[in-house]
Amino acid sequence: LILTALAATGIFGTAKTQSNFKMLLRLWPHHHTNDSLKAELLQALKTYPDLWDEAWFCMEITTLDKNKHTRSAQKMARAAAELRKIGIGTSIQGITLGHGDSFEFSSSELKPKEWSTIVNNAGEATQMGNCPRQEAFLTYIEQTYGAYAAACKPVAVWLDDDLRITNHWPARMLCFCDTCIGLFNRENGFHYDRAALVEALESNAGDGNVRSKWIRFCQESLALVAQRAARGIHAASPSTTVGLQHANFHRELLEGYDWQPIFNAMRQETGMAPVSRPGNGFYDDHEPRGMIQKALDMARQIRRLPPDVQQIAAEVEGFPHRATAKSPHGLCVESQLYLAMGVTQLSYAIICSAVEPMEWYADNYFKHLSRWRAFYERFTLFNEGTEPGGLNPYISRNCVLRQKENGEPPFAWITTNANDGIERIATLGMPFTPDGHFPTALFMDAGTVRGLGEAEGRELFESKSILLDKGAWDYACKRGFDRALHPVASPISTVSCYQSDKGARIAVVASYNTEISNAERLLLLEAADWCSGRKLPVISENTPQMMVIPRVYPDGQLRSVTLLNCTISECEDIRLKLRGCRPGKKCVWRNANEKDKTLKQVRNGEDVIVTIPRLESWDAGYIAIV
Repeated sequence: LILTALAATGIFGTAKTQSNFKMLLRLWPHHHTNDSLKAELLQALKTYPDLWDEAWFCMEITTLDKNKHTRSAQKMARAAAELRKIGIGTSIQGITLGHGDSFEFSSSELKPKEWSTIVNNAGEATQMGNCPRQEAFLTYIEQTYGAYAAACKPVAVWLDDDLRITNHWPARMLCFCDTCIGLFNRENGFHYDRAALVEALESNAGDGNVRSKWIRFCQESLALVAQRAARGIHAASPSTTVGLQHANFHRELLEGYDWQPIFNAMRQETGMAPVSRPGNGFYDDHEPRGMIQKALDMARQIRRLPPDVQQIAAEVEGFPHRATAKSPHGLCVESQLYLAMGVTQLSYAIICSAVEPMEWYADNYFKHLSRWRAFYERFTLFNEGTEPGGLNPYISRNCVLRQKENGEPPFAWITTNANDGIERIATLGMPFTPDGHFPTALFMDAGTVRGLGEAEGRELFESKSILLDKGAWDYACKRGFDRALHPVASPISTVSCYQSDKGARIAVVASYNTEISNAERLLLLEAADWCSGRKLPVISENTPQMMVIPRVYPDGQLRSVTLLNCTISECEDIRLKLRGCRPGKKCVWRNANEKDKTLKQVRNGEDVIVTIPRLESWDAGYIAIV
């Protein structure tokens, strides 16, 4: 009834409704160990009673001392009981391997004495990075996570994003200790020492065989940690789900393509679907377009999740949680952007350090978010069963197996910058669906083409439609990927077009420069639309700087279009061309601060033209197709 009333009026308050949507507040240990801070937190939560579904308590992050963990778990249990009394569920997050020697407050109590640490490829041992193949460490993980779960009986326990292969400073990658290399050799029939293994990886020995097996081994190392944590949690609290906080590791190719080994281990131990928190970066909104890059990165992470992972809680991060970092309104707009990319929940690390008074956090962050909460939930419910549509900025699974090129520094192959410029092009109105399941075409730059396997490249350029810039096209021709293509008369000035006998459409633009006129912007969109067989879900016709995120069903039917005004000026009379709108459907404009507006439609064949009257500076809203 509440949701129906909200839908009728188009005005959103703070009342929560029953759905899978959640808003989650992340905490640090002092929120349950410091009685004064805990009291302030409880008061803030009571002031905004309809905002938060859960709070994530945090295990101790500066010690390995089991007695200190036990005492902290007892205090956490008491705090959890107090939160439950006011209707807020409780979950837990904790670290595993450690982020790096300089990260967790450089606490000397994080230096292990019972097991060895991560060793980097140069043979240097970290001080605080835990080797994931040490049995004593795995026992510690199982017992510690189990102790917190037993005390608190949480809704979920989240492993932090330090459960990763790369970036445990001073280890660029893990782990080259004697234990790990010995196990790797035994499992694969090799006889490497550290120096020989490093050389085999660098030289791409076995035409990718060694790299592939090393990555798989490292992923399995992480899965062992997840397995033991999940085992301890499930034994202590059988109804608790286990989740992974992960980041945009598609640039870090040693991480592997996805997190399947970790999620498989969680599922096998608990018998339940895991949960996910995608994220990484954008800690302040001083350069607000950074949220666009994070949103696109997050979309790629979401598409790489197993199908049974349906609870996906975006990281909305404000580290170090100062008033001078994230603005309240920016926080709200950022949240809507992540929902548009496909998350189903929102997790907020915005008060963790408590460097501002709790009253300030509540009267700014909590107050603004409470005004948007019902808007978020309505959007999430409305878009169930859809995902972003448009072009897929492609990154090959084989990218990590590419050969080194002349002049490249050592280990240059472990990262990629493929399609890193899409966040700029997205501001021109180009709809992107990173790793989308049903894109209208592919998008490539030179970095993408460089990472393609030989057979893969030939197949893609013969059977798929692709938008490229001149640099990417030249690289593709150099590799012989153009052999099945023939030029066709271009319907677009300044764009070269090619087709194959298997139906591929290839459009080559001069560059992906974003410093262009509106006419040039429209030519870029027209090239993308030609590649898409005139099925690009949305085209922004008259607004030079606007991010558009269509949500589509697998059959191409359009469900919604989110707009983000990423400029410091309001936009008026925003004209859009929509595809996939079935006859008889209405287009309704929804904004968190306005009543719903039914938009006038002008049909032109299969296209529908609508105009949004106004969108304020750095604001977001969406067209609902109802």
